[in-house]
Amino acid sequence: MAVSTIFFDYGGTLVKVPPIIARPEKVWVEAAWKLGLNLSETLVRHALEATNERMEGQIYRYVGRTAEYWTLFDVAVMDRLHIREKREELGNAVDGRFADPTNRELFPEARTILEQLKDSGYHLGLISNNNDFLLKVLAYHGLDKLLDSVTYSQEVGAEKPAPQIFSKALERAHCAPAEAVHVGGSLHADVEGAQRSGMHAIWLNRTDEPGSTNCLTIRTLYELPAVLQLIGHIADSPR
Repeated sequence: MAVSTIFFDYGGTLVKVPPIIARPEKVWVEAAWKLGLNLSETLVRHALEATNERMEGQIYRYVGRTAEYWTLFDVAVMDRLHIREKREELGNAVDGRFADPTNRELFPEARTILEQLKDSGYHLGLISNNNDFLLKVLAYHGLDKLLDSVTYSQEVGAEKPAPQIFSKALERAHCAPAEAVHVGGSLHADVEGAQRSGMHAIWLNRTDEPGSTNCLTIRTLYELPAVLQLIGHIADSPR
């Protein structure tokens, strides 16, 4: 069965993961310092971890209201840190940094390859463990004009590798699993999740990480068109 649909992961595949995602406590400390508040990165990190654990899964209930969720999250963090002054200013400063789409940079080849594949007639989709904010980033970079469908965990209520998010993406693309390819950088979430859903999987291993997989592997999206042709030849070969 010929491949008609290409799904992509978001962070690490099309868009570079910004340093602030890896060090959110640093964002908090810097925002607090500008407001005259002195915070410890270690204490903030512990407060963030504890709040993440307590509020795990709650973001699924705030589709279309993600800013409201983060306001509640910020309040919980500040309560743990015993911050009593300038709470609104601090929360706004922190959320402003994370919600700024200019913090997200496309990989150099992302737009070129998406345009090439779209011109070739593929349905292009996104499957991401993310929230409403990614829609803002896609619009900022103009990727919303290239993607035919976007499916993300907050709206589905499940994260990759759960089958629900892949099923929803296939449903939106009006596509059978055997007609779809998913490209992503996580062996567990992207590769195993897609394969268990009956889709072809391509591992985007940008940093040459060690790992064993029974799918095709690329190091850059520039290699993707040739690999898609190979998948087509395999599918067309006699059994």
